Amino acid sequence: MKSILAALATIVVASAFTSFHPVSYTVDLRQSSVRWTGYSEFSFGEHSGTIKLITGDLQFEKEQLTGGHFVLDMNSIQDEDLVAGHGLENHLKSDDFFSVEKFPTAAFEIRKVIPVKNPQSNQPNFEVNGILTLKGVSNPLTFPALITTTREGAIKTHAKFKFDRTQWNVRYNSGKFFSDIGDGAISDAIAIELDILATH
Repeated sequence: MKSILAALATIVVASAFTSFHPVSYTVDLRQSSVRWTGYSEFSFGEHSGTIKLITGDLQFEKEQLTGGHFVLDMNSIQDEDLVAGHGLENHLKSDDFFSVEKFPTAAFEIRKVIPVKNPQSNQPNFEVNGILTLKGVSNPLTFPALITTTREGAIKTHAKFKFDRTQWNVRYNSGKFFSDIGDGAISDAIAIELDILATH
C-alpha cells in the first residue's frame, strides 16, 4: 500500500510541475505570413507586399500566452503591386527607409498579453504588448490580436494594425520632418497584417 501511495504522490507532483512548466510553440514558417502596406499622404496611392519570418516562437505558462520572439528578414521585403524592375524594393532597403545592409533583421519580443473583456466573435481577444526593434531602434508596440487554438492543438494568431515608422527613424518624405515635399509626402503609418501558425 505504501508503495502505491508513493507512486501516486510522484505522479501528482510530476503533473503539477508539468502544468506550471513553460511550454514553447514554434512558428510554422511555411504557413505563416507578414504583409505590409505603405500609403501616400495626400493621394489614394499605396504599395503592399510581404516580408519573411526567419524564426518565431510563443511561450505559454498555465495555458496562458506570456511571451514570444519573432525575427524578420529585412532583405526579403517584396512589393506585390508593381511590375518587376520598378526599383521600389531596392529603395525600401536603402538608407532612405530601412538601411537593410546595416540592419538585416528586425525583431519583435512579446512582453505582456492582456485578455480583451467580452470580445466579439472572430474579433481580437487579446492585446499584445512588446518591443519592436527596427533599424537599430527599440520602441514599445501594442496591437490587438485574435489568438485561437486549432483542433490539432496549434496556435493561430491574426492581427492587423498600424505603427508610426518615424518612431523607428524611418523618416523619408515624412510631412512631420519635411515641410516642402507637397504631394510627395508619404504617410508615417505602415500597416501590418499577421497570420501566424505555431505548433508544439
